Amino acid sequence: MNHKDSYLSYRSEGRGGTIYLHSPETNFDMWYELAMPPAIIIMGVPEPKYWEARTGTPLARREEILQFVGEQVIKDRLSGNGYFLIDDHILSICPGRNPDGEGH
Repeated sequence: MNHKDSYLSYRSEGRGGTIYLHSPETNFDMWYELAMPPAIIIMGVPEPKYWEARTGTPLARREEILQFVGEQVIKDRLSGNGYFLIDDHILSICPGRNPDGEGH
C-alpha cells in the first residue's frame, strides 16, 4: 500500500461513527464505536470472504491494508501509543502496550 498517498478521515456520531480509507488503490468505509477496556475503539472491517468485493483489492493485501489502518488510527487518536488486534470482522484499538505481546 502506498502510505504516502493514503489517509483516513473520520465522521463522528456520538459514541461511534465512520472511518474512511482513501488511497490510490481503494476507498472504503468502516463503522467504529467506543468500546469497553482493554479496547477503546472497535472497528468493523470487511470479512475475508467479502474483502475483494468491498475493497477492490486482492485478499492477499488485506493484512497489509488493515495494518496501515490500525497504525494510522493509533497515530491519529492515541498519539502513537497503542496496539491493535485484527480478526475476521473486527479491528480493536487498545491503548498502551499489549500485555500478551500479541497484535501489532
